[in-house]
Amino acid sequence: MKKILLVDDEHNVLNALRRELKDYYEIETFDNPVAALEHSRETQFDLVIADYKMPFMSGIEFLKQFGQMQPGASRMVLSGNSDIDTLIHMINETHIYRFLAKPWKGDELLSSIRQALDYRDAILENHHRADARRKSNIAVQTIHNDSPFRIVLVDSDDHLLKLMSRELADVNGHESLYRTIRQEIKQETPTTKFKFIINIFHNAQAALAHAKNNPFDLIISAQTLPDMEGIKLLGKIRHVLPETALILLSDDIDKSTLMQAINETEVKNLVLLHWANSELRSDARRQAWNLHQLRTAAIQALASRELLLRNARPAALC
Repeated sequence: MKKILLVDDEHNVLNALRRELKDYYEIETFDNPVAALEHSRETQFDLVIADYKMPFMSGIEFLKQFGQMQPGASRMVLSGNSDIDTLIHMINETHIYRFLAKPWKGDELLSSIRQALDYRDAILENHHRADARRKSNIAVQTIHNDSPFRIVLVDSDDHLLKLMSRELADVNGHESLYRTIRQEIKQETPTTKFKFIINIFHNAQAALAHAKNNPFDLIISAQTLPDMEGIKLLGKIRHVLPETALILLSDDIDKSTLMQAINETEVKNLVLLHWANSELRSDARRQAWNLHQLRTAAIQALASRELLLRNARPAALC
């Protein structure tokens, strides 16, 4: 059973997290980050979830020190802090896998933890294979040849499509994060300019028609489409392009919908983002945060896809 460390100075938060996670994971909780770090010197964890604001030590400093002691553990931050610029800085500074807002939704919590642990397992497997290749003097070949990543966006809302397309097309906003992720998983850094080629569609059928003759690396689809649910579209894309990474956007996803997404698409690199369309339109700060979350998820999904493809190859072919 995977072991998770929870660090928060609020006991009610720790108790709530424990209740939601205890049936799936081995849980240890601390209300003092200094004590948690001391304990982490002797106990290994698969994942740590830390509060942003704590006495004695900030969440940023805690995750930095924890990451130095246990670089193989996934890191997530939980916070009610509304300062988006600070949170973005924290993500870039500590390389956390995901930010969870207080109050969280149970399905979002479980989904994010599952994705973080799957990603961690893939990284560790890649490290083991890389070590084996080095010992055997086998050359390492990158799955992606540094050509542009091809992304498909599907949403009936033309305004949101343009927002997302502009965000992903801005290479200055995410090239450094992509390079950091590649270094973290022990892939060589790309030598050519990192960029996306983006195609946008307003309905599922148009995206499916495009997929038949035009392979792509990642599809980002809204759950609500005029002709098909986003989950069903991703399942169909999985059959046509089995190596494509998938991201589902939704205003609200309940547990049954979440399980349907996981079971029907039958993939581990499905990323679920709670996407509030109304907030994108009315709140510039929230818009910036949602777009940052989308950009981060897209880069993580592409890196995870490359990692899984690389691990799936026989050692002699890598």
